[in-house]
Amino acid sequence: MQKAITSILLFLFSAGFVYGQQIPHLKRNKNNIVQLIVNDKPYIMLAGELMNSSASTLESMAPKWERLKTLNLNTVLATVAWEQIEPEEGQYDFSIVEGLIKEARKHDLKLVFLWFGSWKNGSSGYAPHWIMRDTKRFPRMKTDKGENRPFLANYSENLAKADTKAFGALMNFIKQIDSKEHTVLMVQIENEIGLLGDSRDRSATAEELFRKEVPGKLIQYLQKNEKQILPEIINQWKAHGKKAKGNWLELFGNDSNRLADELFMGWYYARFVEQLAAEGKRDYPIPLFVNAWTIYPEDPNPGNYPSGGPNHRMLDIYQLAAPSVDFLAIDNYNDDYVSQLRQYNRNGNPVFVPEAVALWRGEKWSGPAKAFYTLSEFNALGFSPFAIDNDVYDEKHPLKDAYRVLDNLMPLMAKEHGSGNMKGFMQQGDNKSDKIDFGDYDINIHYNYPYQGYGLAIRLSADEFLIAGNGADVSFQSKDKNLPGISYGTIREGYYKDGEWKTTKYLGGDEAMQGVGGVKIPPVYLSEDANQNLVTIIRIKVIPVESATYNNKNIFD
Repeated sequence: MQKAITSILLFLFSAGFVYGQQIPHLKRNKNNIVQLIVNDKPYIMLAGELMNSSASTLESMAPKWERLKTLNLNTVLATVAWEQIEPEEGQYDFSIVEGLIKEARKHDLKLVFLWFGSWKNGSSGYAPHWIMRDTKRFPRMKTDKGENRPFLANYSENLAKADTKAFGALMNFIKQIDSKEHTVLMVQIENEIGLLGDSRDRSATAEELFRKEVPGKLIQYLQKNEKQILPEIINQWKAHGKKAKGNWLELFGNDSNRLADELFMGWYYARFVEQLAAEGKRDYPIPLFVNAWTIYPEDPNPGNYPSGGPNHRMLDIYQLAAPSVDFLAIDNYNDDYVSQLRQYNRNGNPVFVPEAVALWRGEKWSGPAKAFYTLSEFNALGFSPFAIDNDVYDEKHPLKDAYRVLDNLMPLMAKEHGSGNMKGFMQQGDNKSDKIDFGDYDINIHYNYPYQGYGLAIRLSADEFLIAGNGADVSFQSKDKNLPGISYGTIREGYYKDGEWKTTKYLGGDEAMQGVGGVKIPPVYLSEDANQNLVTIIRIKVIPVESATYNNKNIFD
């Protein structure tokens, strides 16, 4: 009897129950898509990440909460710094954590905490002073000349134990004050970890570890999972004899962008974060993730980006060595935003973008388009521009309107995750058109506006589609050889309220290309009447007919 009771308790705990209530957790839906479940419902994070130091005091945050709410965010990503909560070893101060949680609740916002522990962007600027001053107990990485780098060594067991202890204390504190309210949804472990300035640590200890045999666990993983592992890793392993024993250089070599060096660094970083994740899950098993500084295609040499970090090249290593980490997230500031998302969307890794939109490069307005595309095309857990509290994101910023519409569509989007009925589109670079394939129909997207066009399409039934977004002209094309033309039925602009559709306007004439050419989003009389804030939801019925209007071409072609 005692054994049966214990088994039941273990099951409830593993399923995410604390104090009799289900805490935030990840779950695959019937279409095998990972969703974040909050209070028993799928939850999509319409988020924003604060600047690094913004959440360090409640005074700093006080004027920000209302503006974050005005932007229609439902989630805020905020830093928790190790140096702040454990200023002296073993002496914890969680007052800032408690204060942030209370303020978030007051403003009906959720939180994702970012644990800035041993590393932030590769460096160790958020580790406590008592850690940084003791270089014998907590060694640094070194250059090939024996000089200390400002980065704590990822092989250090002393560091791993100290960081793990502090992180476990944080997770336990969150459990104590939030396991009923569910304000904190997830926690990020470290931030953009990896070594900058070299492909690997050159300290004597690291050199000795590099010359040791590659862990058998990794070799067995390669042998069993050849087809799913990144081809570069498998191909280099094969090129070096497909050995079952040997050191990092012997098994992988460095001829492919110093792969052996980066795999070595990735293994030790992943093992490190696994200790934190495993302890954190024991204390409070909400989702935990790591985020990556991506590899820029024009500069793919490790060290120019953080070598060994949780980038797409190291995804297999982290999934093996850090199984308690739920997923790898992408900080996506790339010009080719779309291809970077694809690189993280493999091996069952769900997409989440905690950082995007490069304000420092003068990029200000791409957040709405990237939010729509990420959440619809990749069924993502969430999207978050970085520096959401910067003055750029004022009450007139179009992100406010994009998030308003996405929030309105959230139940429908969550329902369609992985169904094949939802697809996204986004203008990227000089692209002027896109085509979305729904099998029996193609949707033609034309970008004819002086700002970036974007949106999503959801098939509601055999002959009705929902289109939402801004800055695009949309038309349909039948792929039925017997009915190659398209006629448009009812076109309605509106929104959902309590799950029911509310029509605000029936569209025709100039706003719908005279009822024969498609529809404009936004549905305006003149193109110059459009602006970035007119984010629109439209339902459109299509009718395949025997002959097409305008000699088998839509009005935009």
